[in-house]
Amino acid sequence: MFNDINNRWNDILDYLKNEFKISKAGYETWLLSLKPESVNEEESTITISVDDLSIGKNGKDYIKDKYETFLQVSIEEITKYHLKIIFVNKSEIEPVSAKSVNEPKKSDNSSSFELNDKYTFDTFIVGGNNSMAHAAALAVAESPLNNPFNPLFIYGGAGLGKTHLVHSIAHYIMENSPELNLLYVTSEEYTNEIVNAMRNVKQDMTLLNLIKKKYREVDILIVDDIQFIIGKVATQEEFFHTFNTLYEQGKQIIMTSDKHPNKMEDLDERYRSRFVRGIPVDITSPDYETRLSILMNKNDVSSIKLNDDIIKFIAENIKTNIRDLEGAYNKIILRSKLQHRDITLNVAMEDLKDFILTDDKVKITNDYIINIVIEHYGISLEEITSANRSKKIADTRMICMYLCRKITNSSYEEIASKFDRDRTTALHGYNTIEKRLETDTSLQNDIEILMKIINHQ
Repeated sequence: MFNDINNRWNDILDYLKNEFKISKAGYETWLLSLKPESVNEEESTITISVDDLSIGKNGKDYIKDKYETFLQVSIEEITKYHLKIIFVNKSEIEPVSAKSVNEPKKSDNSSSFELNDKYTFDTFIVGGNNSMAHAAALAVAESPLNNPFNPLFIYGGAGLGKTHLVHSIAHYIMENSPELNLLYVTSEEYTNEIVNAMRNVKQDMTLLNLIKKKYREVDILIVDDIQFIIGKVATQEEFFHTFNTLYEQGKQIIMTSDKHPNKMEDLDERYRSRFVRGIPVDITSPDYETRLSILMNKNDVSSIKLNDDIIKFIAENIKTNIRDLEGAYNKIILRSKLQHRDITLNVAMEDLKDFILTDDKVKITNDYIINIVIEHYGISLEEITSANRSKKIADTRMICMYLCRKITNSSYEEIASKFDRDRTTALHGYNTIEKRLETDTSLQNDIEILMKIINHQ
């Protein structure tokens, strides 16, 4: 019985999340900390451990009150076993030995957040547009608690490599300084956690206190796209208390933003001065040599090779940012896969006409929107256009359809053709997202952020 449950544990958690509409923040903070430990078949009980080292000892009571019934139902639906749940803290079943007390704690936070495995220092192309930011990031990674860049504030336009750099820092620290407790979070994930906690704060302070503990007891905190927190009063205030706590303790804070702190209009002066205590470093649009290097690197690892003329054509004409550069490359590769033939320069030129700029302003097309959305959710163009119906890909596909219709007002037929679907599918996707936006605060926040990225706000 235990093996059946243990082998299907991920299916159980997925069922719980989808059936009972658990938010992404709630799922990643609480449910991913759970692990089946044993089953007593005579008493029909299952013991499930809570990773109290990550979420605190009070987390067990919160999970029991909020999720016990949902979890019990999910176990029964997936495995057909009706069991009573016994929650225990992980530390209770794995007592700390006298020897381990003096050993460095190992960072196990990698399970509580997602990093792109491809975003490392080895894969980051250094050029004149980003050399200072790269040097500062590497200095922080090599000496995370003893460097002049605290806070490290990396700023620049969308799609220029800020996220690549901070993921590189995280990977480096987790590999070379595993005793340090590191936490990476995007602004929308942080906002969703704070909003969910604030909604119930009058009835129960437990969740808010646990979130405070989660963010204030780390050695390195990385917040991606901090600009989306600015102006959201409760979230902003909570973050700044966290910032002050960590800074006063000498902990490393790393932030990315689309603007220098001095140009963030809604940022209170008290916090503006704190953000520039380190040395803000910027990333600008890549020059031709950097763009060419990026494309050549992608071509080297691709199963389909584009000829040099096409590579140079893309590098010469896509000048805005790395996101657009890679989006143009990916579109040509996908065309080659779908048609099962090599792509000529003339075909590439026709395919990329919407990517090419004439006045330094991006033409917002359906292709442009789709490329931004799939990057945001970490999904490839090939996956989004495939027959894959997993929840993550299906949801992302519908968000693409919704935003394409909302922003470009393209016909449903035109939008559907981007995904090899029919008009009805695009209409259904638009209506589904529009309906969910009425009640889903996490989705509302995602759409707000995506709209700002697309419109370069």
